[in-house]
Amino acid sequence: MVTPVDARDEAMLQSQLRKLMTKHTTLITQLRKAIELKKNYPIGVLAYYGPDDQTITKIVAIAMPTKDAVPTLQRWQGTDVTTDPQAATEIGQFFQKHQVSEVVMTEGVIGCPHEEGVDYPVDEECPECPFWAEM
Repeated sequence: MVTPVDARDEAMLQSQLRKLMTKHTTLITQLRKAIELKKNYPIGVLAYYGPDDQTITKIVAIAMPTKDAVPTLQRWQGTDVTTDPQAATEIGQFFQKHQVSEVVMTEGVIGCPHEEGVDYPVDEECPECPFWAEM
């Protein structure tokens, strides 16, 4: 069973989004371009994370109410997260709750599922995901 991970406070979310934007500049640039083409806010974003570029163990759904608003984020984790019907239902409910009509998503896994400063120390590589340290 997959359990949703509770959203962190706003400061933590902002910090994590800044780190994500720094770490994945190309992806974020592509997502922003895709979002800019879509003027129908709120827009959803789905991002996949895992220990390597082939294994998805975490899904992050983001709802962006407007271009400049603080996004709302929810996470699901588990070895079966991509096939878990409950996770799929909850992702759909998340987007419905935030009135998302269009979703932009990553083409594949974009990074380690562990969070810097939460699961391992800041400014260090994740000890559980050596694949991403080499990227």
